[in-house]
Amino acid sequence: MTTKQVKRYVYPVQLDQEELEALDTIVEKLQRSKSEAIREAIRNYADQLQGTEVMKIREVSRSQARKEVLEFLQRNERAWSSEIADSLRIDLSLVNSILEELWSEKRVEPTA
Repeated sequence: MTTKQVKRYVYPVQLDQEELEALDTIVEKLQRSKSEAIREAIRNYADQLQGTEVMKIREVSRSQARKEVLEFLQRNERAWSSEIADSLRIDLSLVNSILEELWSEKRVEPTA
């Protein structure tokens, strides 16, 4: 009979009172040890993140971002603000702000 060796790592974790109470509730409901509950939570979180797309946002000035948004809109008749932000790799809140500005200038109009 062969024994499978598993290397284990120990990470001290600081929990506040609310987190500790939540962990106690999880342990009680799932009938697991705190270690098992934490390991299972890590596995679930890792499963949720699989396939998650990560994009590095470019640092651009507002004027440069505005220029790029206008150029994007010249090439695309319709677009969601998130499409513009993703395509240009510009922060979504900046894109939304620029679109609001362009809307107030009557250069673009929102769809219903």
